[in-house]
Amino acid sequence: MNKAFRKYLDRTIETITCMLLMIMVVVTSWQVISRYILNNPSSVTGEFLRFGLIWFSLLAGAYVVGKKSHIAITFLSNGIKSEQTKRVLEVIVQISFILFAVMMIMGGTKAVSLTMAQISPSLHLPMGYVYLALPVSGVTILLYCLINLTDLFSSKQLHIQENS
Repeated sequence: MNKAFRKYLDRTIETITCMLLMIMVVVTSWQVISRYILNNPSSVTGEFLRFGLIWFSLLAGAYVVGKKSHIAITFLSNGIKSEQTKRVLEVIVQISFILFAVMMIMGGTKAVSLTMAQISPSLHLPMGYVYLALPVSGVTILLYCLINLTDLFSSKQLHIQENS
């Protein structure tokens, strides 16, 4: 169940971030063409790219948490030789990410509700949609952390049973 859900979550985040990145490359290309070749710069491209970068960064950050590939964490865990200490560090890291995700969810939800009435100047979108990236990525980080902890404790149980 855990593996299937992780695979589904990975595939979903990968698809969304890849599509968003491809769209951002096309929009950036259009921005360059319209500005330097057509001498008629587009006013919506810059705003779209700013909002897209926010969503892309937060979702990609959640994905990195799910893959346990955050540079500071791998740097710390690579220097530790004891498996027991690595497990303790992993639990501490995952709990820290859970606390961070809860703050993102709570703060992001408040920001969404406060800014939903504000309209962006060029795209005419409610700004709440931009801030929605915070709680969405917070929930994603929370899900990944719960999966990571479940995997960690189930593998520890297997490890204990194998040694008995």
